[in-house]
Amino acid sequence: MFFFILKKVKFKSRIIFVDYKDNIFKFGKGKATLRIKLTNKSIERKLFLNPGLHFGEGYMNGEIIVEEGTIEQLIDEVTSVYDDFVHNNFFYRFYENLSSNVKVFHQLNELVSAKRNVRHHYDLKEDLYKLFLDKDMQYSCAYFHNENISLEQAQIDKKNHIINKLQITSDMDVLDIGCGWGGMSIEIAKQTGASVKGITLSENQYATASKRVQEEGLSEKVSFQIQDYRKETKKYDRIVSVGMFEHVGIKYFRTFFKKTHDLLKDNGVFLLHTIGQRGIPTATSHWIRKYIFPGGYIPSLSDIVNETQKLDINITDIEILRLHYAHTITHWYKNILNNKEQIIKMFDIRFYRMWEFYLLASKYSFVNMGNVVFQIQIAKNINNLPLTRNYMYN
Repeated sequence: MFFFILKKVKFKSRIIFVDYKDNIFKFGKGKATLRIKLTNKSIERKLFLNPGLHFGEGYMNGEIIVEEGTIEQLIDEVTSVYDDFVHNNFFYRFYENLSSNVKVFHQLNELVSAKRNVRHHYDLKEDLYKLFLDKDMQYSCAYFHNENISLEQAQIDKKNHIINKLQITSDMDVLDIGCGWGGMSIEIAKQTGASVKGITLSENQYATASKRVQEEGLSEKVSFQIQDYRKETKKYDRIVSVGMFEHVGIKYFRTFFKKTHDLLKDNGVFLLHTIGQRGIPTATSHWIRKYIFPGGYIPSLSDIVNETQKLDINITDIEILRLHYAHTITHWYKNILNNKEQIIKMFDIRFYRMWEFYLLASKYSFVNMGNVVFQIQIAKNINNLPLTRNYMYN
């Protein structure tokens, strides 16, 4: 049945599949660029029933072997024709529709579960992140003025772009929700002299961020705390949140926006930087939910605006970064390829394949499947910022 479905898929190039009995199936046109071996009958059945889960699992487990070509070429090919997989398979189409209808139950991020979900990903061995991120350990979309900019510079430019949008002065108090390893909080304090509090649910990130602020001599300006944003009570002039909103969960969007809006002083401005989907709301990939980001959800713009308008919140600017994250992940993926043996020693080959698949699936979700990054600026009052966008680029 799996190979019957593939006959209906309009592949961009020619692909050869070899089943567990060494039967050969050819799809697409032109010269073959990929040869894929399926090692057992079980994986063929699983790929028919739920490719969104079992494609990644099969690669992790060595049940899907790329004999010619690369796993990157395969993921590019599959994501570019993903709609064909869904539309031509009744069972999978039913599963995808059902999953979208019950997506709220995938993200039950109450206080305890939210902390557990964050630790699942961010409290892995920190040396892993040091191997593929930039020196500042920015684990979010960089800002590329062009494709030839280095990862280091693009992450610096991302921080500068966000700081410009927030119009921070030295007398302000700033809250960084989901502060990661502290880079954004530290940069804000360095550039503006403002006082910054960063909060995270990750023990590893908290420890590293606290150590960094001591080493930078900024302990009077920057502090970090393990804390859920829902527990914050102080009022702030500015709030920033980079790469955290994806972990909030659609059920809690109104809670998040109400809380951040309540935490702003009358002169307050909030900048939200989040991965988004440019189309209608859909459920997060089963494989991503299971192995990478439990409780995670990529919002559509309508998901966000539907909640902010109900709360009468002033959205003052929306910028959509299109392929910036694809360029970012290209650098990350090169780094894990260069450090493959170290990562395998740190974990094992299955983990390495999982991380490889995660980064490539993420990259091509931006290239082929409609993911983007939203930078959404919110002001407590409509006159808190200049009337034109010129200040963002000074």
